[in-house]
Amino acid sequence: MITFLAFLYIFSAFAYFYANKSGYSLLRYIWKRENINIYLLTEIVFLIITSLIVFTNQPLNWIVAILMFMHLIGIAWLIGNPDSFYEMADESINLDSNLLENVVVITFLIYAGMALFSRIIF
Repeated sequence: MITFLAFLYIFSAFAYFYANKSGYSLLRYIWKRENINIYLLTEIVFLIITSLIVFTNQPLNWIVAILMFMHLIGIAWLIGNPDSFYEMADESINLDSNLLENVVVITFLIYAGMALFSRIIF
């Protein structure tokens, strides 16, 4: 299951990278206000998979638990205060969209590395 989670992070990173190199911004698409359901769906999928790993593996996998809480915070922020979330998203995209796309790709790759590293430790 941890390998599947890492693969999902790598696939997401590849999707963002490929879309950016093709001249399309997947990040802008997902962060649009009218696409809130798509963003929530992706966060919920990651939350479910990380929750399954955390609650079914013994001993507790702290690294995946951290990833789970990060996804949970993202969902709670979007549901609890969507105006703040979209204000931050608009400011971030307007500064340097290409840099932000690369940061998202790197973040997903770091998450994949953390998940795989947690498999070695636990």
